[in-house]
Amino acid sequence: MSIGIDVTTTDGLVDVCLLRRSDGHWLDAAQRAQLLAALGSVGRGVVAIVLRSADRSLASHPDGGPDLPGGDDTAAPTLASLCLAIEASPVPVVMLLEGPVAGASAEMALAARARVATPGARIAFPAARLGRISGAGGTQRLPRLIGAEQSLRLLTAGKAVAAPEALAIGLVDQVVEGETPVEVLDAARAWAKTHAALPRSTAAFADGRAYLAAVKAIRAEAAPGSLAMALADCTEAALLLPPEQGFAFEAMLAAERDALPQTSALAHLIRAERAAAVTPEPLRAVKVAQVARPALVGASPQLAALSLMALARGVRVTLLEPERARLVPMLQSIASRQEAAVQAGALSAAQRDADWARLRPVVDAAELVQCDLVIVAADTAVPSLPASVPLLVMGRTDLPPAAFRLVLSGRVAELGLPANCPAAAAAQALAFLRRIGQMVVLTGVQSPVGISGRLAGAGGAALRALIASGVAPDAIVSALTNFGLAAPMVPKAEPGPMLRLMSADEIVSRWLAALANEGARLLSAGLALSPHDVDLVAIHGLGLPAESGGPLYQAEQRGLMILRRDLRLWAEEAEVWKPVPALDALVSTGRGFRSRVSRG
Repeated sequence: MSIGIDVTTTDGLVDVCLLRRSDGHWLDAAQRAQLLAALGSVGRGVVAIVLRSADRSLASHPDGGPDLPGGDDTAAPTLASLCLAIEASPVPVVMLLEGPVAGASAEMALAARARVATPGARIAFPAARLGRISGAGGTQRLPRLIGAEQSLRLLTAGKAVAAPEALAIGLVDQVVEGETPVEVLDAARAWAKTHAALPRSTAAFADGRAYLAAVKAIRAEAAPGSLAMALADCTEAALLLPPEQGFAFEAMLAAERDALPQTSALAHLIRAERAAAVTPEPLRAVKVAQVARPALVGASPQLAALSLMALARGVRVTLLEPERARLVPMLQSIASRQEAAVQAGALSAAQRDADWARLRPVVDAAELVQCDLVIVAADTAVPSLPASVPLLVMGRTDLPPAAFRLVLSGRVAELGLPANCPAAAAAQALAFLRRIGQMVVLTGVQSPVGISGRLAGAGGAALRALIASGVAPDAIVSALTNFGLAAPMVPKAEPGPMLRLMSADEIVSRWLAALANEGARLLSAGLALSPHDVDLVAIHGLGLPAESGGPLYQAEQRGLMILRRDLRLWAEEAEVWKPVPALDALVSTGRGFRSRVSRG
């Protein structure tokens, strides 16, 4: 198997091209070693090395998200040693940035003598999503390149910077264009031949007071032990310490952050998000037209939110509500949310007007004749439609043949895809929901409440049981808030005859145990197709903190035997904690939720 490095020398320039390997690995130890060898084998008479990617993407994953920690990270040569070699290369390295540039590739770009980007390049340092510091030297090189204020902004937010902005702040040295990849490469090579030998800029350190003021500003708002505080420390070290000591300081903080439990939990969540973004094999081969004229039927807050999401992405939306008394308040709700976005600076007045112009409110179902996808709100009559139009129905309304059940919660859209469902309609519905920004979780059962409803029900039952046993609602709210739940909803329940003191840890443990127990039930019933989906819905749908990893992840970390022991003990107080048979089966075989849960 090819390691994935292609090296050619032409007219005094060495072209080092990274290939996307067939096994999916990107910049692992083997490829790093090959790249290091290629840099070291450059002969005399070479003006510059142009480093690029064959597929015009410099990111480990299509989403341009963070590189997840793995066992290969510490294998020699490490990314840190590769970046040092790029930086110290006697022949200047110019990196050509095209498409997404993130994680390890962005670190390498910082180590290069110069960076040349195409207009479509987007550069990101997304390790912040994991609470990580890469340890490859980025916190030292980036502030030296663009200053403390801009560096801290990019490192703490983890958001991608487009090439024009990157050029303006000094992150890239030149933007090149071309009609074809060959023309782009020729332009990059021409620039490298002329400019690669220029010395590195030190302008970022010109105003030390402004530099330290930016660090101080971050520290003033950062919590002790937070990523922002660690990044501020690293950024200060870039100014005050020699490079070697600065790299060592960054590496120490990187190791400390990787050892934190939330780092592993956040990595689990990102794996779950990426798994949900994969289209099922039967739908990948289905070629469908993009939904151009969706219709939303019924007046509900959820459909108002979907309308705003679709309009913001340039989609023309038909909104059907036969009762004008219900239609007008919904339109007012959409308009007020748009106006709030304008006032907050998130939406321009021109964009608001353009979005509003794409919204077509109607009261007659005959207006749906031109629509190519229909979503029906809960407790709303389902209109008659051609069989070819995908129909998504919310709530408990009976499903017509070939329709799909849709459950919305937070950022998550649960789409029921039972066996033998129409593949073309399923593919079109899935693509549309993703297009408007929903995180789609596919379910194997057409449930009116979905994973989110079942989890919320189990969690509510656990809290009612606690209140009935004498635990004060205020104590429950405090415990869940400290756990990280933004707005805990405590159900109404008859309080117990006597006040029962319970620690916050036990309250949270009992609540999470009820969620995990229900998660096992969902997997056994086939409603949830993967443990990842349960955790994804719990976090992005119900609002559990991302740092928790979700209820099934928490149960795995604690141990399923301990979970079952606790459930058996608490089941003496309420049925919600009675262990489900699927959990017993996992414990008896010594497996975890990641194993296949038998359905029964």
